Amino acid sequence: MTNVAIALYQFFSGFGLDAYVEYNVPDDAALPYITYQLVAPDWRDSAMMYARVWYRSTSFASINAKVDEISAAIGEGVSIPTDGGAVYLGKGSPFRQYQPMEGDDTLKVVYLNLIINAITT
Repeated sequence: MTNVAIALYQFFSGFGLDAYVEYNVPDDAALPYITYQLVAPDWRDSAMMYARVWYRSTSFASINAKVDEISAAIGEGVSIPTDGGAVYLGKGSPFRQYQPMEGDDTLKVVYLNLIINAITT
Protein backbone atom coordinates (compact mmCIF):
# COMPACT_ATOMS: atom_id res chain seq x y z
CA MET A 1 0.00 0.00 0.00
CA THR A 2 2.86 2.38 0.75
CA ASN A 3 4.12 2.37 -2.86
CA VAL A 4 0.62 3.09 -4.15
CA ALA A 5 0.09 5.87 -1.62
CA ILE A 6 3.40 7.50 -2.58
CA ALA A 7 2.65 7.22 -6.32
CA LEU A 8 -0.81 8.73 -5.99
CA TYR A 9 0.49 11.57 -3.84
CA GLN A 10 3.31 12.29 -6.32
CA PHE A 11 0.88 12.33 -9.24
CA PHE A 12 -1.83 14.49 -7.69
CA SER A 13 0.57 16.93 -6.04
CA GLY A 14 2.26 17.52 -9.39
CA PHE A 15 -0.28 20.09 -10.58
CA GLY A 16 0.74 23.08 -8.51
CA LEU A 17 -1.93 22.48 -5.86
CA ASP A 18 -1.82 20.78 -2.48
CA ALA A 19 -3.13 17.21 -2.65
CA TYR A 20 -4.70 15.26 0.19
CA VAL A 21 -6.17 11.83 0.71
CA GLU A 22 -9.96 12.23 0.66
CA TYR A 23 -11.39 13.03 4.12
CA ASN A 24 -7.91 13.81 5.43
CA VAL A 25 -7.74 17.51 4.56
CA PRO A 26 -6.20 19.63 7.32
CA ASP A 27 -8.55 22.12 8.96
CA ASP A 28 -6.33 25.00 7.89
CA ALA A 29 -6.06 23.92 4.22
CA ALA A 30 -6.71 26.71 1.75
CA LEU A 31 -8.47 26.29 -1.59
CA PRO A 32 -7.70 25.35 -4.29
CA TYR A 33 -6.59 21.77 -3.68
CA ILE A 34 -7.07 18.21 -4.89
CA THR A 35 -8.39 15.29 -2.87
CA TYR A 36 -8.06 11.69 -3.99
CA GLN A 37 -9.27 8.31 -2.87
CA LEU A 38 -6.54 5.97 -1.64
CA VAL A 39 -7.13 2.65 -3.41
CA ALA A 40 -4.70 -0.24 -3.79
CA PRO A 41 -6.19 -3.07 -5.85
CA ASP A 42 -4.66 -6.53 -5.99
CA TRP A 43 -1.94 -6.60 -8.66
CA ARG A 44 -4.13 -8.74 -10.95
CA ASP A 45 -7.12 -6.44 -10.73
CA SER A 46 -8.16 -2.92 -11.55
CA ALA A 47 -10.38 -0.76 -9.38
CA MET A 48 -12.43 2.38 -9.72
CA MET A 49 -11.24 5.39 -7.78
CA TYR A 50 -11.90 9.10 -7.78
CA ALA A 51 -10.27 12.42 -7.20
CA ARG A 52 -11.88 15.80 -6.69
CA VAL A 53 -10.58 19.23 -7.63
CA TRP A 54 -11.74 22.03 -5.32
CA TYR A 55 -11.74 25.77 -6.12
CA ARG A 56 -13.42 28.86 -4.75
CA SER A 57 -14.54 31.15 -7.57
CA THR A 58 -17.59 32.64 -9.24
CA SER A 59 -16.34 31.19 -12.54
CA PHE A 60 -15.54 27.68 -13.76
CA ALA A 61 -12.58 28.90 -15.85
CA SER A 62 -9.79 28.12 -13.35
CA ILE A 63 -11.12 24.75 -12.23
CA ASN A 64 -11.75 23.69 -15.84
CA ALA A 65 -8.19 24.66 -16.80
CA LYS A 66 -6.81 22.54 -13.93
CA VAL A 67 -9.02 19.56 -14.83
CA ASP A 68 -7.89 19.90 -18.46
CA GLU A 69 -4.28 19.80 -17.22
CA ILE A 70 -4.93 16.63 -15.21
CA SER A 71 -6.77 15.09 -18.17
CA ALA A 72 -3.83 15.80 -20.48
CA ALA A 73 -1.40 14.29 -17.96
CA ILE A 74 -3.44 11.08 -17.86
CA GLY A 75 -4.01 11.00 -21.61
CA GLU A 76 -4.89 7.48 -22.69
CA GLY A 77 -3.39 6.26 -19.42
CA VAL A 78 -0.37 7.15 -17.32
CA SER A 79 2.13 4.86 -15.63
CA ILE A 80 3.61 6.16 -12.37
CA PRO A 81 6.81 4.30 -11.45
CA THR A 82 7.22 3.02 -7.89
CA ASP A 83 9.88 1.07 -6.05
CA GLY A 84 9.27 -2.42 -7.40
CA GLY A 85 6.55 -1.68 -9.95
CA ALA A 86 4.14 0.94 -11.17
CA VAL A 87 0.71 2.41 -10.66
CA TYR A 88 -1.36 2.90 -13.79
CA LEU A 89 -4.15 5.50 -13.90
CA GLY A 90 -6.74 5.71 -16.64
CA LYS A 91 -9.90 7.71 -17.18
CA GLY A 92 -13.29 6.30 -16.25
CA SER A 93 -16.47 7.33 -18.00
CA PRO A 94 -17.61 9.98 -17.63
CA PHE A 95 -14.23 11.37 -16.66
CA ARG A 96 -15.43 14.66 -15.14
CA GLN A 97 -18.60 15.46 -13.25
CA TYR A 98 -19.48 18.79 -11.67
CA GLN A 99 -20.72 18.59 -8.10
CA PRO A 100 -23.08 21.32 -6.98
CA MET A 101 -22.47 22.66 -3.50
CA GLU A 102 -25.79 23.83 -2.12
CA GLY A 103 -25.61 27.05 -0.19
CA ASP A 104 -22.21 28.10 -1.59
CA ASP A 105 -22.23 29.25 -5.21
CA THR A 106 -18.51 30.05 -5.09
CA LEU A 107 -17.37 26.53 -4.13
CA LYS A 108 -16.61 24.62 -7.34
CA VAL A 109 -15.89 20.89 -7.23
CA VAL A 110 -15.16 18.56 -10.13
CA TYR A 111 -15.29 14.80 -9.51
CA LEU A 112 -12.81 12.79 -11.62
CA ASN A 113 -13.69 9.17 -12.35
CA LEU A 114 -10.51 7.05 -12.59
CA ILE A 115 -9.37 3.47 -13.05
CA ILE A 116 -6.29 2.22 -11.16
CA ASN A 117 -4.03 -0.78 -11.58
CA ALA A 118 -1.21 -1.24 -9.09
CA ILE A 119 1.57 -3.60 -10.08
CA THR A 120 3.78 -3.20 -7.03
CA THR A 121 5.68 -5.36 -4.60
